[in-house]
Amino acid sequence: MNSRKRHIAKTITWRLIATSTTFILTIFFFREDPNATEKASWVALIETSIKMILYYYHERIWFINTIKLKSKIRHFIKTITWRITASITTFVIALFIFKEDPQAMEKATGIALVESILKMIFYYLHERAWHTSKFGLK
Repeated sequence: MNSRKRHIAKTITWRLIATSTTFILTIFFFREDPNATEKASWVALIETSIKMILYYYHERIWFINTIKLKSKIRHFIKTITWRITASITTFVIALFIFKEDPQAMEKATGIALVESILKMIFYYLHERAWHTSKFGLK
């Protein structure tokens, strides 16, 4: 059985990976903005706060509603459901922070699309690594 400590640890490790990725992508897409680094920091900070909560509940929902699937298929489906939630969140945050940019919609879309691909790969690998870990198991 999983413990809440395990879910909290998974949340923190994933947030470190994911926030770093979003920060770098945001700077890249909005590199013409003279305040890109500062604004990307705000995107990362807001994202971290919101997504840690969303990720924790995503984990709890998947734990409570145990679907009897092979672990690789289950991890793939978890990857997709999380990525949809997370990419929409990133899109909205980037759009809000860079709302003055005339191409904010296109750039926020670019961030969401590129991060979707990268983070699905990273998330799947993260899930597989945690699947082999015994941390927090009772």
